[in-house]
Amino acid sequence: MFSNTLDLVKSVGRNWKSGLTVSIVSIPLALALAITSGATPTQGIITAFWAGLLAAVVGSSNYNIVGPTGALSGILGSYALINGYQVLPVVAVLSGLLIFIAYIFHLDKYIIFIPRAIVHGFTLGVAFIIGLGQLDNALGITGLDKVESVLGNTHLLLQNLEKTNWQVLLIFIFCTMFIIVWDKKFPKVPGSAIAAFVSIALMLALPALGYTPAILTLGDKYPSIHATLFENPLAQFSLSILLSKEIWQLAIATAIIAILETLLSGQIADNMTDSKFDHRKEVLGLSIANIGSGLMGGIPATAALARTALNIKSGATHKSSGLVSAIAVGVIAIFFIDFFKLLPMVAIASILVVVAIRMVEKKHFIHLIENEKIAFALSLFVAIIVVVEDPIIGILIGTVIALLIFVNKLSYGQTEVLLWKNGAITEALLKNEFLKKEVVDSDVVVYKISGTMTYINMPAHLEAAEKIRNNNYVIVSLRYSFYADIDGIDYLGEFISALKKNKNKHILLSGINKEVEKLIYKKDFYKQKQVDGKIYNRTSDAINAITLEEGKD
Repeated sequence: MFSNTLDLVKSVGRNWKSGLTVSIVSIPLALALAITSGATPTQGIITAFWAGLLAAVVGSSNYNIVGPTGALSGILGSYALINGYQVLPVVAVLSGLLIFIAYIFHLDKYIIFIPRAIVHGFTLGVAFIIGLGQLDNALGITGLDKVESVLGNTHLLLQNLEKTNWQVLLIFIFCTMFIIVWDKKFPKVPGSAIAAFVSIALMLALPALGYTPAILTLGDKYPSIHATLFENPLAQFSLSILLSKEIWQLAIATAIIAILETLLSGQIADNMTDSKFDHRKEVLGLSIANIGSGLMGGIPATAALARTALNIKSGATHKSSGLVSAIAVGVIAIFFIDFFKLLPMVAIASILVVVAIRMVEKKHFIHLIENEKIAFALSLFVAIIVVVEDPIIGILIGTVIALLIFVNKLSYGQTEVLLWKNGAITEALLKNEFLKKEVVDSDVVVYKISGTMTYINMPAHLEAAEKIRNNNYVIVSLRYSFYADIDGIDYLGEFISALKKNKNKHILLSGINKEVEKLIYKKDFYKQKQVDGKIYNRTSDAINAITLEEGKD
């Protein structure tokens, strides 16, 4: 016990600087991202404190920083606009419970099967939602009643462009460019934190110099913001909320995105530090973080890629850095909340626009354009649905389409065909190349069925069976077929029957593993092969048997 305490003290001593650095960035981001999530600034601070604290204590990654993020704001914002910010803590608790269920049943390993193209398309769409959602603050337009639709709000703003405050717009442009340039020149000291604190300092200094700027501040827009790390999450709770289909859909989507973002952030952190974190324990930590955040009145949270990277670049070596960061967020927010009320909304808009810009993985999209244009088009399609319709629908439709594309590719039944002549391999062809051959001149054909044998891909192999004709020997190799269903086995029987009809004299089977044998051993065609002695452990054994047989002749 004493040894563990001493180790913790030592790790805090080595990580307090990185933790403090991250906290300085986390506060303005927590305020800004809470606002774009439809929550109050106070809820953002509560989330950054409790979610960050609990994830650091329970989780596995030494580097992940958990809190409000842009990825979640896209799906939370529209829901909060309709149902009120008071319901977001309930969403946090429900999503935390769903993440815990995923932890118990190891469901996280299935969630990460969602293709990266879909995730990046979703992120691109959310980036647009965040950016478009800050147009009013960037243009200095106030007094407009927001609607549910992002595009509806954008259209409303465009109709009122004559109300633009050019002074505010110039400040927004300058502040945004400052953050981008500063971060390139001085990456260890985040420009968003500098912009926030300089903005607050100016709002304090200018009135003292006799000039009161007509700029909307955080305190003006949210007069109820106050210093607290707890708000009653059940203030307006009713059982009818739990009976709502929409809140469960939102909680499921939130849980999936939170797990994806957290595991991705942890993996990137491992790549940067040559370390390894426990995926399951990190999912458990994320679950406890969301439940705790919700019970304390906060909103859903996930690991933040940018803050995690900053944590590493600032010298973090242990999860105590995240612990220090969370505690520092709480202390700074409580004692200096009155100063944060002076933070101009235009500065928040700049911070969020930069967040949105950095959410777009340009390298990933360039990679897709160069290598897989269909996946690139799917990413853009998902992004459009996220912006135009709904982030949840975007993920669902994108995932279904990606699955259909995958099944379509799988249905090609791609495999390798070896042609033997006079005891040697004359050609090694992929199935599609084999089908294009006009003349097949061989003594032995080795047809490999690779991957799976299912109702999806086996019909494609029947097409190849029509091409294999008049051979002395055909070896059907199942060495690389690692899974089969009963339909696939039935199709295998049809495949062998087709080979017989095409006047192939001897049909041999090789490389049947135990999983396939469980399904195949009762089939008549398999029993007959056993009787005829035409089943071999390896293709090489079958080739040797053929060579001996030919030698006798």
